[in-house]
Amino acid sequence: MRVKKKLADALGDALDADVGPEDIEIPEEEEHGDFAFPVMGVAEGNPRQEAEEAVEPLEEREMVEKVEVAGPGYLNFFLDRERFAEVITELLEQESMGVVQRDGKLLLEFSSPNVAKPMHVGHFRNNAIGDALQRIFRFVGYDVTSENYLGDWGTQYGKLVYAFKEYGSEEEFEKEPMEHMFDLYVKFHEEAEEDEELEEKGREWAQRIEDGEEEAADLWERFREESIEYHMKDYGRMGIDFDRITGESTVVEGAEDLLEEGVEKGAIKEDPDGSLSIEFDELPDVVVKKADGTTLYLSRDLANLEKRKEKEGFDYNLYVVGSEQELHFRQVFQAGDRLGINTEGCEHISYGLLDLPEGGMSSREGRIIRLSDLLDRSVEKAEEKLKEEDKDLDVAEAVGIGAAKYANLKVSRNKKITFDWKKVLSFEGDSGPYLQYSNTRAKSILNKSDKEGDMVGELKDDEYRLLKELSRFPEVVENTAEQREPAKLANYLSHLSEEFNSFYHSCRVIGAENGEIERRRLKLVELFREVTDRGLKLLGIEPLDEM
Repeated sequence: MRVKKKLADALGDALDADVGPEDIEIPEEEEHGDFAFPVMGVAEGNPRQEAEEAVEPLEEREMVEKVEVAGPGYLNFFLDRERFAEVITELLEQESMGVVQRDGKLLLEFSSPNVAKPMHVGHFRNNAIGDALQRIFRFVGYDVTSENYLGDWGTQYGKLVYAFKEYGSEEEFEKEPMEHMFDLYVKFHEEAEEDEELEEKGREWAQRIEDGEEEAADLWERFREESIEYHMKDYGRMGIDFDRITGESTVVEGAEDLLEEGVEKGAIKEDPDGSLSIEFDELPDVVVKKADGTTLYLSRDLANLEKRKEKEGFDYNLYVVGSEQELHFRQVFQAGDRLGINTEGCEHISYGLLDLPEGGMSSREGRIIRLSDLLDRSVEKAEEKLKEEDKDLDVAEAVGIGAAKYANLKVSRNKKITFDWKKVLSFEGDSGPYLQYSNTRAKSILNKSDKEGDMVGELKDDEYRLLKELSRFPEVVENTAEQREPAKLANYLSHLSEEFNSFYHSCRVIGAENGEIERRRLKLVELFREVTDRGLKLLGIEPLDEM
């Protein structure tokens, strides 16, 4: 991007036009240069003639070796390879690795599982995307607070308290709290199919929790604490940390106050049965408080939005939540506008669902594929693959979980995913293990050498191709952050690894033709190691020292 900026400034002067870095193209064919610009988009007269007149002043610019005119008015730039190498090396060796730093306080909400239920495979993609984004946002300079906003309030917890009192076992709860809570949740819904009065009993206990009744509140608190402790095991295996863990329960009072203010302002309608609702012009109307006085998920989201924006002063309030909740967030943001909450910088980062060949799930029926099971299976399959490849089994955890993460992150987040275990754990091509292996291959080369890398001399074609791909790293990271799309970085690392392996097979590093070439190639290997170390960490995938 820095090089593109220099070229854009030069083009602006030579053509007397407004040219930005985003207007500079990278040709697919090497013979068309390193960068290109279509003069046709800014020409006031004959594009080819204007392009030809711009060649001489452009060739006088730093880093430009020659400029050629092609077709109806393309300017193709060929750079001074030595100078380009100096600039890129200097950028990538900075702490920021050349990434332009952003300002602003950013709240990123992701994961947000429900209390008393184990996370399932659907949470895996949420966790992978959310964690990658928090790492990337920090790297580009934002002041990030990641928040795990638990689903810890509502009627379902009244049902759980009732089920525990009716069918629960203190001994079973002490032994395996999550298993017992989930069994009780399933049993309640099985019994409720035979006895419709149970649903009302669940609502009664939910109201007792909301009213702060001691017995109900104490049980709810136990369920919440045990759930968090259980979930932390999965987060630990995935290498995920949160700056804070909150939940719907923390904003219940705020929701009550906000709804009361909304009624006074006329932004919220009070219905004849005592419930409260918000009417929209182009969206479905939504109830924000039930007739029995209990708040709803949307009203608590509104209170949380107000807290983050008005009281905590976050410039950005981002929600990583599945695409099935798109309507919900449109309603939340429009309702926030109605209630006078600043919704600027609020964004729903949606993603498509993750499927496994095993089929669909239902928590009520007890049919779920647990996230912990997915992690276990990933590691088991990694062990099998590592044995086939005669590689170190000690890295199976990092390889298996990294493979599952990469398989989720490499696909554009708006697309649905169906896992293919064979592709996920391949050591060739577009996979997590391939990236980790390429990274360790670079480290192996550097460990075998007793020389220091140095970017000296003019790069040969294979070397230059690798350097150009390395040079794209800062811009890719910036675009990944701007578009909230980890797939951009994941796919870049895959392509970079392919370029490195091509370089590895065509260019001898240790024992090259002469010392200058060897030092230059060692420097390229060093840069590849640094870029892939950083890139893998930004995706939440562990770089390994060896495989």
